[in-house]
Amino acid sequence: MKRVILGTAGHIDHGKTELIRALTGIETDRLKEEKERGISIELGFAFLDIGDQVRLGIIDVPGHERFVRQMVAGSGGVDLAALVVALDEGVMPQTVEHLDILSLLGIRKGLVVLTKLDLVDEELALLAEEDARDLVKGTFLEGAPMARVSARTGEGLDELRRILSDLALQTDDRPVHGLLRLPIDRVFTLKGHGTIVTGTLISGTIKVGDEIEILPGGKRSSVRSLQSHNQQEEQAFPGERAAVNLRGLEPSDLARGDVLTHPGEFTPTYIVDVRLKVLARSPIPIRNRQPARLHHYTTEAEARVVFADREIAEPGSEIVAQVRAVSPIVPAGGDRFVLRALSPSVTLGGGVILNPRGTKLRARSAKAFMELDWEDSAGVLETMVRGAGLDGITRSELLGLTGMSGKGLDRMLEHLRNAQKLVRFDPGDDRYVHRGLVDLMRRKILSRLEAFHAQNPLKEGIPKQDLRSAAGGGDKLFKKVLEMLNAGGAIVDEGNTVRSPDHKVQLKDEERGLKEKLLNLIVTGDNAPPVVKDLTEVAGVGSRQVKAMLDLLAKEGKIVKVKEDIYFSAGFIQAMKRKLAEFINKEGALTPSQFAAVTGSSRKYNIPLLEYLDRERFTIRVGDQRVLRGSGS
Repeated sequence: MKRVILGTAGHIDHGKTELIRALTGIETDRLKEEKERGISIELGFAFLDIGDQVRLGIIDVPGHERFVRQMVAGSGGVDLAALVVALDEGVMPQTVEHLDILSLLGIRKGLVVLTKLDLVDEELALLAEEDARDLVKGTFLEGAPMARVSARTGEGLDELRRILSDLALQTDDRPVHGLLRLPIDRVFTLKGHGTIVTGTLISGTIKVGDEIEILPGGKRSSVRSLQSHNQQEEQAFPGERAAVNLRGLEPSDLARGDVLTHPGEFTPTYIVDVRLKVLARSPIPIRNRQPARLHHYTTEAEARVVFADREIAEPGSEIVAQVRAVSPIVPAGGDRFVLRALSPSVTLGGGVILNPRGTKLRARSAKAFMELDWEDSAGVLETMVRGAGLDGITRSELLGLTGMSGKGLDRMLEHLRNAQKLVRFDPGDDRYVHRGLVDLMRRKILSRLEAFHAQNPLKEGIPKQDLRSAAGGGDKLFKKVLEMLNAGGAIVDEGNTVRSPDHKVQLKDEERGLKEKLLNLIVTGDNAPPVVKDLTEVAGVGSRQVKAMLDLLAKEGKIVKVKEDIYFSAGFIQAMKRKLAEFINKEGALTPSQFAAVTGSSRKYNIPLLEYLDRERFTIRVGDQRVLRGSGS
């Protein structure tokens, strides 16, 4: 069955609610005040099955100018629009504003319903009809069907159902494969059920048992039960009105404007890049950094409109701009929005979100912002990834932000990777970063490496942690950049250290002499070698030179660092391990006093040597004794 959302629009008291009641038998005014005053204040909902082919979810919006924000909230998920004009009054101010809003929201199909046919003669009906035709010229309703009806007598309702069926069958289906987004338009409780939210399913599907995240707050819940059009369902699909019963939440935990998604699929944002159309009928222009009210589906937030190339946008103009919300929204590329003035409360314009993860425009970025081809989806995708910074962005996040299909996104990502625009640095998380940021990290790493070699000519390479601090970014990105540098021959990765491929330790004659002297002192020291302090005094040079030579000797495998200030010759360590292995294999274990007897070393060296052997997994401590393990067994 085709699922389509029909939204009504039009001036107050032009018969929208009465028309829906006549079509469906459902009373959409549920509030006491609405029934007493005879006007719609809140959004109302109904449904209509036309044969077995079409199921219409119907949204009844308030017509009074004070409730335009309710009208905007209800129109965000609309597929078809019914502009309602009463034949006894014709086009009125809210008829005009509602039509403008429907156009800004990108609705492409609809009809004009001329109500209260029973109250007028043919001449007056023709005048009102001509009035409506003049209004819709140049809009998506130009040439659309017109239906004259009387909700009271039923005249014209069958023809209206036929028109609605034809239009619904011509409407494109919403993509089932998209990520779940259900903007909440109502929150209430039902005795015995708990908290229930309703909304129009924009994309994706929702099932009983699904884990749910409520954005922008980030609260988690799960779906206890689902209803669509007053029927219990196991699953709801795009284009349907859905009532979702949530576990473990109070009504105070949710509000209109929140969005139901699956966990981790969307990230709330504050800044969006947009294509903005200023209404030709707007009574005022939009000025740079002007405060306004942003309407995005059921979300309403105060915001500022920022221009990169001008100080004013006149009525009728269409430009690329940026909207910065005070509170977070949950957008995707291609979403529609409306901007209204804070005072006076009039509709200024609206348009389409191009990049849902914008970054603040500064002098350096404004030029690039204006030069970007916003019709180029690859360029916009590249901009989104660049805006994510060194943290990168996952494929799942991009699915939500772009509104693209999975296959379409994968093709675009592959194209950008082949074009050396993006780098995939975390396959497990399917995370991407912009190549420009990778190149910046490369330059930082190579610059730090060059400086290190210049300052430490006697060291083979720089510790990786030193490079990690200089490069910035996360561990996985750092690892990926090192792999790229190593594969390209720009560095040599030696495990814990990194060096330039052309770097070699070049010793002067006096340095070679110092190196040999230190080695001789340690070798002849045997089981009681001089500590670093003593070596420095004997050598008669600075401690930094001594440490550099000791590190070099250790790198060559001629000495072994047992403790920060204690080095033994490699020959002594090998002979010691051999003796210990023979002793333990014979006796089964070794005590500290037996260790001293086997090695002949003093108390000063015994503990550092025993701890070294444990670290090397040659021995393991069991009580007060050591037994062989790992490399010792």
